[in-house]
Amino acid sequence: MKTYWALMGVTLAVCSTGIAQEPGNERVVVPVRNSTHPRKVDVNLMGGSITVKAYNGKEVIVESTGSGSRGRREVEDKRADGLRRLDLPSRGLSVEEQDNVVTVRMQGGNRGSSVTVMTPAETSLTLHTMGGDIEVDGVKGEIDANSMNGKITLNNVSGSVLAHSMNGGMKVVMDSVDATKPLSFTTMNGTIDVTLPADFRANAKIRTDHGEVYSDFDFKLGGGAITQKNDSSDGRFKVTMDRTITGTINGGGTEATFKTFNGTIYIRKRK
Repeated sequence: MKTYWALMGVTLAVCSTGIAQEPGNERVVVPVRNSTHPRKVDVNLMGGSITVKAYNGKEVIVESTGSGSRGRREVEDKRADGLRRLDLPSRGLSVEEQDNVVTVRMQGGNRGSSVTVMTPAETSLTLHTMGGDIEVDGVKGEIDANSMNGKITLNNVSGSVLAHSMNGGMKVVMDSVDATKPLSFTTMNGTIDVTLPADFRANAKIRTDHGEVYSDFDFKLGGGAITQKNDSSDGRFKVTMDRTITGTINGGGTEATFKTFNGTIYIRKRK
């Protein structure tokens, strides 16, 4: 395993960037060590936003901002009256690479901090943050994006997507879809807006408890109500109306789930 540390705004054990960095800003360049198969990038933050962009280079470039002590909450100290506080450096950004998997972690992240990753287009992503937005542009691979409190934006991506947010909407535009892998777009509170290729074929499950569903695809709806019979002697039964709708898009294919509790769902055909 190769480990790269960026502390106090200085890039260590990588290569010289030639760019002066602000305190709390950190940069790591992970060189190519195995080009026989695509990379995977795994970013997991306690707080802060994640941005991933595809580019034409071969290295994976990781940059963080706002991870220094300036982002900490100010606490009044009466005994320090007349004294100037000296900011201590945070533990900062850590990046590890093993078997073409680049793992990114950042200590002390908050919603004001962020991690930006530049990576070759052929890359799979696992992106998790407890509080912050996730944005991906131009990546082709398996994407697993999960934000506890933040929106998810995936633009011009290809492959497969598993996207979930507890509190935040999502907007996704896919250039192509891997028909062998499922798609899932779920949130508790937020709108889901997904644009898919015109020839996209799927077996879809769609649900919103407080909202509407709109689509311009050739959508053939399945059933809706679920009937449950009570085994009591009087033969009572109840019918539960499940707001989950099932159906096929363009005749059926990939398993695709679209689900929100509070919000509207838009399933668009890419023009």
